[in-house]
Amino acid sequence: MKQKVLIHICCAPCSTSAVERILTLYQNPDLILFYYNPNISPLLEEKKRYGELVGFLKTSYGDRVYLERGEYDHDYWYSLVEPLKFSGEGGLRCRMCYYIRLLKTFNTAQKLNASSVTTTLATSPYKNFDWLSEIGILLSKRYGIEWFVEKWDYKRSIELSKKHGLYRQNYCGCEFSAK
Repeated sequence: MKQKVLIHICCAPCSTSAVERILTLYQNPDLILFYYNPNISPLLEEKKRYGELVGFLKTSYGDRVYLERGEYDHDYWYSLVEPLKFSGEGGLRCRMCYYIRLLKTFNTAQKLNASSVTTTLATSPYKNFDWLSEIGILLSKRYGIEWFVEKWDYKRSIELSKKHGLYRQNYCGCEFSAK
């Protein structure tokens, strides 16, 4: 049976090495890339990151991957993380942000009948891999969808980003991390 893999995508640079690796792990999978990042602020930055991803995918993969865009609802995201704003970069606010995005990812995977889920958030050395793993495992049990994640190759993502001339942002995306 052909694997249907849904990958939560945070940005084009982080997607580069993860998508490359997943295509080597699975034989000709149905690959759904789910761009869902209500944390990104301002809206212009979110649009810039999405546009960069669309251009990269079209140039690099054509019709080999399917891109699904999640709703951009920064107000909803902010209402959930704002009480945690003083937890600091890499603190509880970030953990809540991971949960919000992965919960929506698993909801989408269920709707699209995906058999596996992962995230490109695990590309960045600035993300807490253990938290991502824990949240993914818990949601996997809840939804009955396989979760897998690796520490995607960050150095390779930098190499591929340079090769493709991708915009690499200097902050995670939210107004708290921008400070």
